[in-house]
Amino acid sequence: MDYYRGAFGGNIAFSYLKKHARIIIGIISINVAVFAVSILIGVHQWTIFQGGMAPLGYVLASGEYWRFLTAMFIHSDILHLVFNMIILMHAGGYLEPQLGSKWFVAFYLVSGLLVSFFTGILSSTLSVGASGALFAILGYILYFDLRARRSGRVTNSMIMPLVVINIIFTLIVPKVSTVGHLSGLAIGFFYAFIKGKR
Repeated sequence: MDYYRGAFGGNIAFSYLKKHARIIIGIISINVAVFAVSILIGVHQWTIFQGGMAPLGYVLASGEYWRFLTAMFIHSDILHLVFNMIILMHAGGYLEPQLGSKWFVAFYLVSGLLVSFFTGILSSTLSVGASGALFAILGYILYFDLRARRSGRVTNSMIMPLVVINIIFTLIVPKVSTVGHLSGLAIGFFYAFIKGKR
């Protein structure tokens, strides 16, 4: 029986990321740096308020278009940051070599921008974090994992339980961006569906 090596079948070492997924290291570094600097110079809350994704009407009226991009590199607290970076290290570390670095960067940024857009339309609160883009990565991996299973291939991937757990977490935990997470998952799954048809 054919074997399909999926994500989350084992740990991703830094040496592997350095060789095969340098973009992931760069994205993690940016996220950590933004959080650390904002804490050290005492402007963390200001960074959230000035860089988080606000309702779309406000963003358009104020001309603060940078929020579409900056929101995905800002995190509310250390647990938010650490959890997201662990997911990025594993899921992104798996996907970047599959897509290639240039395509991965484009996929990550466009997904994050689209998540900001949908969050701005459907949410009335400020939102921050890499979660939307991460859910897009999970959605992409999930599509091809399901396709592999459907064709009878064996996979070591833990993507299915991870997605289910994260959806439950999204729905029951207060102050989690339901719109951001679910729209990201849908964006990644849809892009994988289109790519899989080619």
